[in-house]
Amino acid sequence: MAAAAGLALCLGAVAGTGISSATTRASSSSSGKLTIWTDSARLPMVKLYAKDHPKVKVDIVTFDGGANGDGSVESKIALFNRVGHGWPDIIFSEEANDVQRLAAPQFDNFASVLNKGLVSTSVLKNYATGALAPCMVGGKLECLRNDMAFDVLWVNVPLMKKWGYSVPQTWQQWQAIGMGVAKNHPGYIVGTAGDSFDDSIYLQAAQCPVNDLINSYTLLDDPSSPNCTRMGKLLDPLVADKSLPVVYSLASTFGKQYASKTLMLIGPAWYSGAIFEGSGSEFNSPKGTWAAYPPLAWGSPSAKAWTGDVGGGLWIMSSHAADPKLAASAMTWLATSTPSQNLSQGYPGYVPAAKSWVAQQDAGHFFASPLAPTFSKAVGEVWPGFAESPWDAYGLWAANALPNLASGASFSSQIGVIGTQLSNAAQSAGFQVVTKP
Repeated sequence: MAAAAGLALCLGAVAGTGISSATTRASSSSSGKLTIWTDSARLPMVKLYAKDHPKVKVDIVTFDGGANGDGSVESKIALFNRVGHGWPDIIFSEEANDVQRLAAPQFDNFASVLNKGLVSTSVLKNYATGALAPCMVGGKLECLRNDMAFDVLWVNVPLMKKWGYSVPQTWQQWQAIGMGVAKNHPGYIVGTAGDSFDDSIYLQAAQCPVNDLINSYTLLDDPSSPNCTRMGKLLDPLVADKSLPVVYSLASTFGKQYASKTLMLIGPAWYSGAIFEGSGSEFNSPKGTWAAYPPLAWGSPSAKAWTGDVGGGLWIMSSHAADPKLAASAMTWLATSTPSQNLSQGYPGYVPAAKSWVAQQDAGHFFASPLAPTFSKAVGEVWPGFAESPWDAYGLWAANALPNLASGASFSSQIGVIGTQLSNAAQSAGFQVVTKP
């Protein structure tokens, strides 16, 4: 499902309702009770809501947010459904496909439909293009996006200058640098090929149609597409010469091994804090080391660039909420208000909050150049053909492709492997699978 089409459906469904509902901030006179489930990273946002709305009694429960697709969101909802109580009013999910998974019949329509008056058109229209696509189930909007996770090119600026390389604008230029690094600076890297989300980083950016939901019941899965094979052929020599090693970028050992040996990384916006900045990051790099550059184009710098989208959290409102208006207002505040989103670890999906968030990041002058120009460009370049789906594309890549890569298989050979796995998962979920649009 195309992201733009998803947003159009979302806005179309609320247009003309005439209902005055949730705004970006609950009235300070609002009172009532709310139970909010959140992961530890979003806990400061929920605490700020509670502090800013003292008349609302907020019960905060911290859990893992469904991290790494562990299914904890679904297991908890299934338990509450069995016992007939315990549902939170609002739940935060770290997994961008959790709404699609919760749409299965066994979860009994847990998520509230928001585009029937609970969240106003004026709020929804201020989301970035495609930001709400993971929240669309049919024509129903069932969550609000917290942050975007588009991929960019992260560059070690001092090392780039020292070796005399120009920042690449195309995949082919990036490959040439990687091959040069392997020859002239062995042990240094231009990226990784050992992450569970590499199918998104590389195949989504190549417009490889292996997980393309072309409608609500049909998956387009064609791993033999030229868009797929060209990316495989481009990556194969880099995996072979170890300039693109099969290592996990979020492993505790990654920073120790590669903090001083990384020339470039292709990865999501949230690498800013997870990999580069701060004592809790993998690299804890010195100020001025890293900069973000736009997604790579294919063939020509003037060609349209597409990029992957690795995650991005969701706020989901329960259909069991005792006070739907209050719950919708609180969730909207968490997802869109500038005070809340300034505490977010990722680039907000809500455009006004994103402007404030990135300005706050750039004010610290940690990166060698401002993030705002690159991020504002990349947020509109996520290819919509790699869909959020009820099955876990990342988990399938991690379980079936990564072990083969670690054993010496080529990247090209694993595109067919993931294609088969995605096809099987889709058919098991009752979807039709086609190889041509």
